[in-house]
Amino acid sequence: MLEMLSVADVRKVHQILVADFESSQDPISPPGVRSRALLESAVGRQWSGHGQTLKYPDPIGNAATLAFGICMDHPFHNGNKRTALVCLLVHLDKNRLCLFDTSQSELYQFMVAMADHTLGFRPDPRRPDKAPARRTADDEVDEITRWLRKRVSKIQRGERAVTFRTLRSILGRFRFELANPHSNSIEVVRVETSPPGLLRRQPRETRKKIGTIGYRDEGTQVSIRDLKALRKMCGLTEDAGVDADSFYNEDGVIDAFINRYRGVLRRLAKT
Repeated sequence: MLEMLSVADVRKVHQILVADFESSQDPISPPGVRSRALLESAVGRQWSGHGQTLKYPDPIGNAATLAFGICMDHPFHNGNKRTALVCLLVHLDKNRLCLFDTSQSELYQFMVAMADHTLGFRPDPRRPDKAPARRTADDEVDEITRWLRKRVSKIQRGERAVTFRTLRSILGRFRFELANPHSNSIEVVRVETSPPGLLRRQPRETRKKIGTIGYRDEGTQVSIRDLKALRKMCGLTEDAGVDADSFYNEDGVIDAFINRYRGVLRRLAKT
């Protein structure tokens, strides 16, 4: 079944990007939605078609038209190319697809060409300086789809490169916390709730340290080794019934892509 992104999903991607780049040299400023109508139009491209027949029924083409819509409609005040790229990656991930054998430079050139309407343009060798002919939106989405189709494969689930900020959110769902950072480490704490008793009307929470992992600051990426160790000490492994999809919620997926393609996102901020 084809999975698509909602308006709320796209706004969440934008909000996480805003928070992540807030203290960088390339903040998304001003942030937020410039036009709700344009945002709905960009997102609605996924559902375009005739009756029950979708125009883009396969996940690659559907992801392509979403990215194209966000990039071209400029529904946000700033950060549209960055939001389009991360939404594209999240859309593919929802449909268990991912990019492979694609360098950061190639991905950057892909996004710039998409924004400039030049993806797939082949200049006439006799007139190399001639500007590309204007194509239809359908033609451009087809070019984006062709580019992706050569570089997309079925996803293999594993640990994801998330920041400590996002890891806190993930652990909170399972009643664990990160606490008491000291030097280059931080404690992993289990939150336990005791039921009310005869002399206590309210449940009582207690916190028990179960281990430590390496730590620098909230924006730092957690090492894969520490993630594996943390999931094991918390009993949140696949053997315990918690697979990667269950452990890493949508915020974790978005955060992982931002970390993986941070170089591309920084370059796009300057275009």
